[in-house]
Amino acid sequence: MADPTAEFFARVEQHGPELLPTASRGTIRFDLQRDDGAEHWFVAINRGNVLVSHEEREADCVVATDRGLFDRLATGETQVLAAYNRNELTVRGSLALLLMFRRAFPSPPGTRDPRERIRERFAARRVARERGQRP
Repeated sequence: MADPTAEFFARVEQHGPELLPTASRGTIRFDLQRDDGAEHWFVAINRGNVLVSHEEREADCVVATDRGLFDRLATGETQVLAAYNRNELTVRGSLALLLMFRRAFPSPPGTRDPRERIRERFAARRVARERGQRP
């Protein structure tokens, strides 16, 4: 069975510079509660580069939630800010760092970047013009 949380952190570590601002720096620890205790994910961000470990150490931002919710965050089913507003997760330390890091979380399933739709429209118009038709 796939592990959405582990896959999420592997993707963030591998593609950090593409997902996060290059000027970003800081550390975030995610404390995920499970039935058998807590699971810790420590994320160190330095100019967009990301290192992930399971260390339980001090961080600029500590996010606490349950593992099930984080799995939904990792798949885009739930959004970080919405979960924070519903008190489904708590943040100690730099909320600004978490708000920057939320760029790494996927968009909800089935959503598209609105710029893609505009590009598709322009492409259809270009094809119509090439064929001598009105768009």
